[in-house]
Amino acid sequence: MIPFFTANAPSLKMISAMALAGSIGIFVVESGETALTVVFYRCLIGGLALLIYCLFVNRNDFAQLTLRNILMMGLSGLTMAANWVMFFMAYSHASISMVTTVYHVYPFVLLFASAMIFSEKITARSIGWSICAFLGVVFVARGTGQGAEMSVAGLGLTMAAMICYAATLLITKHLAEVPASLLSLVQLLVGALALLPLAAVAGLRVDSDSWGLLLTIGVVHTGLLYVLLYGAVQSLETNRLAILSFLYPLTALIFDVAVYGVRPDWIQGTGIALITFAVLGEKLQFFRPSIGKSI
Repeated sequence: MIPFFTANAPSLKMISAMALAGSIGIFVVESGETALTVVFYRCLIGGLALLIYCLFVNRNDFAQLTLRNILMMGLSGLTMAANWVMFFMAYSHASISMVTTVYHVYPFVLLFASAMIFSEKITARSIGWSICAFLGVVFVARGTGQGAEMSVAGLGLTMAAMICYAATLLITKHLAEVPASLLSLVQLLVGALALLPLAAVAGLRVDSDSWGLLLTIGVVHTGLLYVLLYGAVQSLETNRLAILSFLYPLTALIFDVAVYGVRPDWIQGTGIALITFAVLGEKLQFFRPSIGKSI
């Protein structure tokens, strides 16, 4: 059995990371804390956990901390924190699984943002997949499954979170030379620092029953998740990463069904299928030989 685990270690790390990502919504909801409070402590606790990891494992990475890199990483930390706040706020207006599924349309937001900002070309194939994905979003939002409804506010918050995440990715695209662990460390600590004044105004006191959940979110769902993710991304090919990344919304749906009794209807099921097919189609370049002309 040991050779099996050794040979498949990167895939197992990715599977574990996606399973953790899919379960975070349960911990956020069960904590009973506001999205702002959860994200502040996630950034603070997760940042400290990654700081310990970097000091003991990747100490040499700190040599990459130039002024330009720090400023760019700091900016991406702000957009990442805003992304998480709005993503968790959406849980109050829609089921965890529906928010997570719609959120996975972000590659197309990134695609069009890159076209507008950096004048990157968009293929007809990509536009076709974009239409398919956003049609899936409409289906998910229009469905009325048991506990799976998505309000206009929920859809708006999820879309805003996607835009912030796309902005984070666009910024980090220019930090390819910075190790991923160091980048995430700075993003988390900057996020905690930026949210501190807002969290202080809202009140930093946390219910005693919530501390265990917040510590788990920070250490396990942030620190450990990122370490597992780094190990997977560095070793897996792009196609496998694309496929395994969909364990995230799948796991979220399984937890939603098991814990909260959420039951998507056939309309939402169709929407989930359209989004999944569109994102995988774009990432894995389905039908590329037949439709590849740039416009």
